Amino acid sequence: MLRLATFAVFCVSAGLGSAIGADPSTLPPRIPESEVLPYEAAYRKARDERKPLLILVGADWCPACKTLKTDTIVPMKESGALKEVVYTQLDKDAHPELASEVMQGKLLPQLVVFTQSDAGWKRFSLTGMQTESRVKELIRKASEALPTRR
Repeated sequence: MLRLATFAVFCVSAGLGSAIGADPSTLPPRIPESEVLPYEAAYRKARDERKPLLILVGADWCPACKTLKTDTIVPMKESGALKEVVYTQLDKDAHPELASEVMQGKLLPQLVVFTQSDAGWKRFSLTGMQTESRVKELIRKASEALPTRR
C-alpha cells in the first residue's frame, strides 16, 4: 500500500497526474456522441435519403479502432468528406448479434458501407487501419453503385 501511495505522490509531483484535468486541445479529437446516430436511426436515414451507410465496427478495448476514429474518421467528418454518407459506429461487444451480421470475419476495426440499390443492399468493406484516401475510395466505390436518381 505504501508503494502505491508513493507512486501516486510521484505522479502528481512529476506532473503526470495532470492528465485528469488535461487541456482539451491536447487530447485526441473525438466525434461527439451526439453527432453519431445510433445504428437503427442511421439505417433509416440512409434508406430514406438513399445515401450509403458507413459503419465503423469496433470495440472500446481495440487500439486500432480508436486510432482509426481519431486519425481518419474525425478529420474526414470535420472536412466534410463524410457528407455524402450516413455515418454510424457499432460496438462489437455491446451489440454482438448485429455486429456479426454487419462484419465479415472477426478482425477489428472494420469499415463497412452498405449502398441501397434497386436490387437490395450492396456491401463494401475495409478491415484494419485505413488512411483517409482508402476510406474515400471505399465511399466512392459504394456511391458508384447507387442507382442514378431520376
